[in-house]
Amino acid sequence: MHTKLQRSCAAIAVIASFAWHGAGANDQSPGFGSASSATINTESVISSLSAFDRTRPFPVAEKAAYFVNIKDGDRVKSPFRVAFSVTGMGVSPVKAGKIDGTGHHHILIDLPLPADIKQPIPFDKPDEYQKQRYKHFGKGETEAVLDLPAGRHTLRLLFADHNHVPYYIASKEITIEVLPK
Repeated sequence: MHTKLQRSCAAIAVIASFAWHGAGANDQSPGFGSASSATINTESVISSLSAFDRTRPFPVAEKAAYFVNIKDGDRVKSPFRVAFSVTGMGVSPVKAGKIDGTGHHHILIDLPLPADIKQPIPFDKPDEYQKQRYKHFGKGETEAVLDLPAGRHTLRLLFADHNHVPYYIASKEITIEVLPK
């Protein structure tokens, strides 16, 4: 009886897998490895990313920050959701204080990496919200909604300690195009 049940479950799993992935499973999704000019959907972390792209095959000991749902060359409509992660470190809020091996994310918008590695990452003035170039995620956030003006923008993640001093664990700089509203 168990054998018949196991075979039935296996058959259902195969059918469900085929239905989920469909016949176009080998097609590349717009914005991810294709030359398509389609706009990507940033609403879901996994949206149209493959398992390979989601798991980012970094060496075990490597510390790296990376964007989860967008990549270099993507075209998005603003506002858009951006998700990010880090390997080799833990994420903790600033209020937790100094915890070895942890920190929090920052997004640098249209900026190079800071030249002085001993200085905290600057804060934008509160009344300049629309012109922010340093986005701090001191509560330990791993996603945000960005509302950028139309045009090309560079984004880079920078991971820092509880005092906002960079570890220099950074993502590669990516360039995205924000489409007109």
